[in-house]
Amino acid sequence: MKSLSLLLASLLITGAVHAQAPATADKLPGVKVRVKGVEVEEQQTPMLQVSNVKMKRWNPKNWIEIDVEFDIKLPESAGGRKGSYAGMTMNVYVVLQHMTKETPPKREVLTGTLELLDIPADEPCHALAYIAPATLKSIFQKDFVTASSDIQGWGVEFIAEGQVVATKSSIPMKSGKPWWEENKDAFAMMPNMVLNKMQTPFAAVFGDYDVPVRVK
Repeated sequence: MKSLSLLLASLLITGAVHAQAPATADKLPGVKVRVKGVEVEEQQTPMLQVSNVKMKRWNPKNWIEIDVEFDIKLPESAGGRKGSYAGMTMNVYVVLQHMTKETPPKREVLTGTLELLDIPADEPCHALAYIAPATLKSIFQKDFVTASSDIQGWGVEFIAEGQVVATKSSIPMKSGKPWWEENKDAFAMMPNMVLNKMQTPFAAVFGDYDVPVRVK
């Protein structure tokens, strides 16, 4: 009887430990993301027609637009092809043709985070991010910046439920890690310089071309 009591006590303790153990960290989220393409190009400040406002004369400037096309797949328990994913994070990295003045110099990288909302699983999706002309002028010391001459590369990263579920980059990965993690000492990261559409004059254009974002 004593040995049976000890066995039962051992089973109860083991069960209690398992109940308190955290969920495995490598369990992947139910959503799957495929990045289909990324376009980086200039967009001039939109000229919007409004009423009851005295218009001012100005010259539109160049913004840098990052247009990320992607799609998602959801399990049937989350709606499958007819479902939507409530929210995920997209990190954007833009490598500039510009170096810091420190020794040794580092390549400057503008970064930003978009909180994407209500992402449909039954259609191609787009996320739009922007770099403001004022930011670009402060770095390059010129009014008009072009993607072909002033942008060296880019990278995007999707995070769902705290885990990276997709990445895409114009710069090849050598060690299996994206370049923004592989060689951090070579880059000078400049956070919060890449904006979501709602932080820009483009908030009122393109309709529902792109997925909604959380307003910061």
